[in-house]
Amino acid sequence: MNQIKEVITPREASQILGRATRTIEHGLRTGELPFGIAYRQKSGRYVYIIPRQAFEKFLQGQ
Repeated sequence: MNQIKEVITPREASQILGRATRTIEHGLRTGELPFGIAYRQKSGRYVYIIPRQAFEKFLQGQ
């Protein structure tokens, strides 16, 4: 089983990419951003998971 060792928040990703946090969250919810996932809890609130390694690969164009 592949384990995620370190994650970053949508806010951290937005600061690095120079985009709004809501833009990152929307991209994760719609699948437009391939470096993380979003899932909806029973309460309706979204949880965002961005593995640092996947984000760094995205930044490198991989």
